[in-house]
Amino acid sequence: MVIQDRGNLANARLKGLQTDLNLNDTQYATCISVLFAGYILMQVPSTLIMNAIPKPRLFMATVVGLWGIISALTSLCDNFSDLVVCRFFLGFVEAAFYPSAVYYLSRWYTRKEVGFRIAFLNAGNMLAQGERCSSTSPSTVSRLQGLGGLFAAGILGGMENVKGIRGWRWLYIIEGSITVAFGLLLPFILADYPSSTNWLSDRERVIAQGRLVTDVGIIDNPENDEKSGSGIMRGVLMTISDIKVWALAFMYFTYIMGLSFASYMPTITATLGFSTTITLLLTFPPWAFATVYALANSWHSDRTGDKFWHIAGAYGFAILGYIVALTANTVSGKYVSLFGMCMGYSGGIIILGWISTSIPRPPIKRAASIAFINAFANIGQVRQFISVGLTIAFAYRQYLISQNEKLDRGEAEAYITDEEIVKQSADLVHATIQQEEVLVHSNSHKEDYSHTSLILTRHLEKGVYAYSIITLYLSCGFRSSRLTLKTSTQ
Repeated sequence: MVIQDRGNLANARLKGLQTDLNLNDTQYATCISVLFAGYILMQVPSTLIMNAIPKPRLFMATVVGLWGIISALTSLCDNFSDLVVCRFFLGFVEAAFYPSAVYYLSRWYTRKEVGFRIAFLNAGNMLAQGERCSSTSPSTVSRLQGLGGLFAAGILGGMENVKGIRGWRWLYIIEGSITVAFGLLLPFILADYPSSTNWLSDRERVIAQGRLVTDVGIIDNPENDEKSGSGIMRGVLMTISDIKVWALAFMYFTYIMGLSFASYMPTITATLGFSTTITLLLTFPPWAFATVYALANSWHSDRTGDKFWHIAGAYGFAILGYIVALTANTVSGKYVSLFGMCMGYSGGIIILGWISTSIPRPPIKRAASIAFINAFANIGQVRQFISVGLTIAFAYRQYLISQNEKLDRGEAEAYITDEEIVKQSADLVHATIQQEEVLVHSNSHKEDYSHTSLILTRHLEKGVYAYSIITLYLSCGFRSSRLTLKTSTQ
C-alpha cells in the first residue's frame, strides 16, 4: 500500500490530474520529488522513536492510518500548492514505516532469518511498483505497473465521473481508505517486541529473547539510557562514525541509482509496439518473476550466511538485462531483458539484511543505521538535490569568513611564501621586497568572495562547455537509439 499510495500521482496523471490542477511539467516533477524531501527528513527520528517505545504495533498502525488519511485527502487538491503540501506530508509520514518495519523484524529474527523476512516485506513493494512517472507527456504511458497499475487501471477506467467525481480523485479516495483500514487492523495482527508482547507467556518470552542472545551473545533489548536524549545522541554518533555504515550507505545509494530504470519501465515496454492496455499488462510478469527470485535469493543468502555473492548474482542479471536491451533487435529479446533488470532489485534487499547482520548491537545503533542508510540512499530521488549544494556553498562561505577574520587578527597567512618567491614577485612588478610583503599579507589577497568567485566562474565556464559537448553527443546518440527502437517495432 505504501508504493501504491506513493505512486498514485503517476497513475492519476493518466486521467487528467495534471490538467485539472493546471500543473506544468516542472510543477508536476516538483510534486513527485517533494515526497522524498519529507521521506528523508523523518527516517532517522521515526526509527529512534520505534526503538524507544514498548508498543511498536501501535506506532506502526498510527503511521499507516495517517498516510492513508493524507492519501485520501489528496483527492481534494485543486491546485499546485495543495498537492505539494499533501505530497510532502505523505512522504513525511511514510518515512516512519519502512525503516521501522525493517528494524521491527530485526528485533524478532536471528541473522540467519531476517534477510528472508525483509524480502517478504519488499515483495509487496516489487509487486506494486509505481513510484514515479517517467514521461513528461500526459498522453504517454506512465509508471502504471505491477499490481498497483492493475488496481489503478480498474479504478481510473471504471469510476470516471461516478457521482460527478473524476476517476483520479476516486483513486485517492479508495486506496487511501483501504490503507486506513489496514492501519486499523495492525494492532490486532502484529505483536510488540519479544520483551513487551503481553500475550506471550514468561517461557515464550524467554525463548524469543534467548534465540537472539544465542545468535549474537548479547540481549537485544534497549537499555533505559538508550531511550534518553543523551543515549539517543550517543547512538546517532556511533552510527555516523562507523565506516561500515558509510560503506553500506554508499552501497545502497548506488543500488537505488543503478536500478532507476524502473522509472522508465512502462516507456521501455511501450517500445515493444503494443497497445496501452497490453503494455500495462506486460509490465507485471517481470516484477512477479523478480519477486520470486528475490525471495529465493534472500532465503539462500540467509542459509549460507553469504551476502556479497548473492548481491553480485542479482546485479549480474541486471547488467545482463541492460546489455540485452541495448543489443536485442527482436520483441522477445527486449522483453526478456526486463526480467533481468527487475531481478537486480534482489541485491538491494540483501543489503538491507546486511545492515542488521553486520551491525547487530546495540539496538539504538542498529535502528539509527537502518534509517540513516535508507535516507542517504534516497537523497538522489530528490530533484531539489541542488539544495544540498547550496548548503555546502553556505558552509564554505562561512568558512571563508572565519579565515578572513583570522587574517585580520594576524592569526593566519593568506599564502605560504618564502623569501625567494617574494623577491621574484617584487622584481616582476618592479616593487621593493617590503612593498610585496605588505601586499602578500594585505586583505586584498586573502581568500575573499571576489577571488573565489573569479576562480569558480572560470571553472564553471569550462564545465559548461564540456557539459554542452557531452550533452549534444549523448542526445544525438539517444535520439538515434530511439529511432532504432521505433523502427524495429513497426
